[in-house]
Amino acid sequence: MSMAAVILAGGRSARMGAPKALLDYRGAPFVVRILEALVALEARPRVVVTGPDTRAIRAAVRGHECLVIENRDVDGGPIASLRCALAALRAYAPSAALVWPVDLPHVRVATVERLLDAYRRAGPPVAVPCFGERYGHPVIWGARLFDELTASAEASRQGARAVLRAHATEALAVAVDDPAVLDTVNTPADYRRLVRGWNRDAC
Repeated sequence: MSMAAVILAGGRSARMGAPKALLDYRGAPFVVRILEALVALEARPRVVVTGPDTRAIRAAVRGHECLVIENRDVDGGPIASLRCALAALRAYAPSAALVWPVDLPHVRVATVERLLDAYRRAGPPVAVPCFGERYGHPVIWGARLFDELTASAEASRQGARAVLRAHATEALAVAVDDPAVLDTVNTPADYRRLVRGWNRDAC
C-alpha cells in the first residue's frame, strides 16, 4: 500500500494576520514540522499545496523532499487545494492520501501512526481520527474516493466533509487520545495558547 501525503497550506490566513504555514513551532515553521513528521511516517510523495504565500513557503521547504503546488483558486477553500494535490498525485497512483491541514502542526506522530495502522488493517474508503465524539484531522482518503473528491458538486459547495458524510457508514473512526486533532490554530490567540503549551512542555 502506497501512502501519499498532502499538506494543505493554501489559505489566506486572514484571521491569523500572518501566513500560518510559516509560524514557528518548536523552532521550525508549521509546514516544516509537518513535513518532518511525514518523513518519520514514511509517507511519499509529499505534496504541499500553497496559495498567496507560495514564494515564502517554497523558500521555507527548500531542502525538504516535497512537491509544491500552487492553488490559484484560493477562494475555493480547502477542497480546491485538495483537488490540486489529487491532480498532481495522478502520476504516482497512490493507494491513499493522508491529508494534513497546516494549522495542526502539533498533532503527535504517534497519533498519526495509530491512524495509519488502523487504515492499513481495515482498508476503509476513509479514516478519521476521533477525539471524544468529534472527528478531527488529518484524514486518510482511499484512492477509490479521489474521483468523488475531485468531481462532487456537493464537495464543491461544502468541502470534503460532504464526501465523508456520503460514506459515513463505511468511514473508519479511529479513537485517539490527542486533542490536537481538533485544535486548529487559526487566530493569534490560538497561536499564543500553542506557544504557552510547548513552553510548559519544555520546563
